[in-house]
Amino acid sequence: MNPIKIATAQFENKSGDKAYNLSVIDELARKAALEGIEVLSFHECSITGYTFASKLNKEEFFLKKFQN
Repeated sequence: MNPIKIATAQFENKSGDKAYNLSVIDELARKAALEGIEVLSFHECSITGYTFASKLNKEEFFLKKFQN
């Protein structure tokens, strides 16, 4: 079995701006590929941002966060 190169990437996404976020993801993926990375993982909500959370009050946020 050959080893594979795995990496994670994190960036400051723009909430609700999918086009921008996908362009950053594309650029980071291209750079990772040039470094021989075969699997690249991004943080949660890296495409959409955390727009959904901005509409919740504190009580709703914690209720939804811990229900799953």
